[in-house]
Amino acid sequence: MWGAIAGIAAASIALAVLQQTLESAGLAEKKPEKPKQLQEPGPDFKAKPDGKWSAPLWESASAREALSRAKRQRRAGSTACGSSSSGAADRYTPEEDQSIKVKCMLAEGSGKLDLAECELAAVPPRALDIPDLEELSLAGNQLRELPPEIGQLTGLARLQLAGNQLRSLPGSIGQLASLAGLWLHGNLLHSLPAEIGGLSSLTQLSLSGNCLEELPASLSSLAALQELSAAGNRLAELPAGLGELTALTKLHLHGNQLQEVPASISRLARLQELGLQGNPGLSFLPDQLGTLPVLRELSAADCSLAAVPASLGAAPALETLSLYGNQLRSLPPGLLQAPKLKTVWLESNPLTPEAVAALLQALPASSVTALGLDEGQLQQLPLAQREALVAAAGPKLRVSVVVPPPRHGDSASSSGAGSRGSSSHGYFKLDPAPAAAAAADNGSSRPSTEVLVVSFGSAPGTPNWGGLLKKVRAAATTPQEQNFDVLYVVDPHRSWYRGGDDGYVQYERRLRAACARYKHVVFIGDSMGATAALLFSHLATEVHAWTPQVDLATSSIRPGEGAEWQARLRQRVLDNVASCSGSITVHTGSWKHDLDQAKCLPSQPGLKVQIYSVESHRLALALDRRGALVQIVRSAVLQAMGLTNKDSIRLANLF
Repeated sequence: MWGAIAGIAAASIALAVLQQTLESAGLAEKKPEKPKQLQEPGPDFKAKPDGKWSAPLWESASAREALSRAKRQRRAGSTACGSSSSGAADRYTPEEDQSIKVKCMLAEGSGKLDLAECELAAVPPRALDIPDLEELSLAGNQLRELPPEIGQLTGLARLQLAGNQLRSLPGSIGQLASLAGLWLHGNLLHSLPAEIGGLSSLTQLSLSGNCLEELPASLSSLAALQELSAAGNRLAELPAGLGELTALTKLHLHGNQLQEVPASISRLARLQELGLQGNPGLSFLPDQLGTLPVLRELSAADCSLAAVPASLGAAPALETLSLYGNQLRSLPPGLLQAPKLKTVWLESNPLTPEAVAALLQALPASSVTALGLDEGQLQQLPLAQREALVAAAGPKLRVSVVVPPPRHGDSASSSGAGSRGSSSHGYFKLDPAPAAAAAADNGSSRPSTEVLVVSFGSAPGTPNWGGLLKKVRAAATTPQEQNFDVLYVVDPHRSWYRGGDDGYVQYERRLRAACARYKHVVFIGDSMGATAALLFSHLATEVHAWTPQVDLATSSIRPGEGAEWQARLRQRVLDNVASCSGSITVHTGSWKHDLDQAKCLPSQPGLKVQIYSVESHRLALALDRRGALVQIVRSAVLQAMGLTNKDSIRLANLF
């Protein structure tokens, strides 16, 4: 009994201290209600790639309101789309902000401290003195360095540092033996300390969008690591001991400068996903790659592969193989015979007629449900042979048109490669309307369509709207409703379509040429793809952008580029949105980060912002799960055709 009484007394004292703190700051108007544990809204770092917590994790209603007032007072006069060079961080010291003190006090009871997007130029010392702290988010601030004292938080399990300006890490970070998740994407890291190999409990490590040229050899000591993302860096090689990461299930390395992949990768017996796309210097893959027992997805698209391992034909679990945009002239016999292989994409490779014929002959008897080839590859075959093989392949064969770069003098094709050093500018694949595709298969002239839907890929560097657009076509009630072409555009280098450097010109010219013959052009994209839809919006008659990043200075999902590059992209987006003569709809959830990004856009006729009660950056995914996304896109396409979606309902009724 006495123990219970003592516990109640301790809680009362803590509450009184909190009330006194609020009153001393002039923030409390009435006695706060008794604090209660709230259900966490996440942090689900997978559901939110930025890794930012959607709300404070343990606060009373009065404390939440107090914190909100404190922030409003501190940010009075600021704009929602401020620049990191505004000087706000220079004027601000953590000790002056009572909301930081309150958050730290609350964290002593919850073990979770959310200091995301607090305009911090330094880590508050008080945050480093909280005993038993388990989760710390410092995402979306202006941190240039991390204090060595971070190593004293030995109970820390999750550390979120994405979207800062970190150029290095202290060696003391290796003392965080309990750390399971470390998110560092969207910084300016040039190297990692060798001590990072001491993170013996680490299961997830996100390094995407930095400036890393190498990974330390000690990384191979992370025996518990399950997910490693280092996309969008400058990596030329990988540690030879990569194969020691035997717990690894996902490895994403797209958009780097890799020349080779170490043979030790064949020892990653639990690896399920391997992303290597957008490494222009990668000319071969390890021979034993196909022996990985549970590898389901392999993408080595937009590289320079001249051959692929014969072992892939016997890969026991491989389901998806993306090899488009390479230098492949031939393929191993039996490639399509992998027992679980479902989709193979080989467009934009200089395949010989013999290689194309062999693929088509093997397709009917294989488990493959979709083999992607382009018209140029098929047209090498004699007409009679082509017709017979295409007929035998049936719906398993997916034929597209590769849109080439403009042929006229294009200085951007050899200049403006930017810091990433790549001369390759993306993936442009045209999927014709069904009637046009059928005509092309039998050698007839292609019937015209007036509507083009352009889908922009997001940061993973793969086409991610194919399934949705397939649903749109499947929902058609008449052949006329299917009469639209689709252009899939992908930036495999995670460079935000080069919006901050001269490489943008190459993308813009290629898009302009592709869109020129259409009367109506509808752009769609989410996240990085949404940024692209706005970046090139002056070429469209209608734009739908889901949770775009406009001001990368305040976003955690971004490339490893500096403030000048980010500002140039932002200005291009604003200029092209302003010059768009069509309609633009920005779809955003209720997450503050995405709302602030939408506020960056100018108020102008034809531009509207649609807000949904979805507190997640992955709004498009949430809408798709509710059946709303296909309705939105289908309505846009039918409207472009001059038709009406009879099944459409007001979006406000869905949320």
